[in-house]
Amino acid sequence: MNTDTISTGSIAVDYSKSLQDMIADGNYDWVNPAITPKGFPITAVGIVQFETKVFHFKRYISSEDAVEAITADDRRHFWEPAKIEVLLAYGTRQYPIVGLGSFAGVLGSRYVPYLYGRGAGRGFDLRWDVVWYGHFRFLAIRELSSLLCVPKTLSGFIE
Repeated sequence: MNTDTISTGSIAVDYSKSLQDMIADGNYDWVNPAITPKGFPITAVGIVQFETKVFHFKRYISSEDAVEAITADDRRHFWEPAKIEVLLAYGTRQYPIVGLGSFAGVLGSRYVPYLYGRGAGRGFDLRWDVVWYGHFRFLAIRELSSLLCVPKTLSGFIE
């Protein structure tokens, strides 16, 4: 298979943030207005550490074939397509990168999120989930650890 992979280390996702806060942290020049908490609900809690890997197939590829290649890459320690919150924490580089682990129904079709950067401009968009051009990359993850976020209170402390 003609695939480049780039191991990118690890990334932490803070699930105490809302989707809107995660998007705001990216300072995107444009965000598709169809990207909403209703379409992309965030349900995890705490801070979760992920190992990331970027797949670049350098050819037209369907989402199904990309997911199959990602999950087949390491049968002992499975990679899975990144969800929207990990994609946002990863941010964009100077190439479009897709998170196939999340999707929303928009006008009766399945759309997935992707980030792109062109020169000084950066965007967060949705694309109809059919076939991807050869310049798209795909973010994959596997969970390393989870830390439960505990609300900060004064109860339990002696002054």
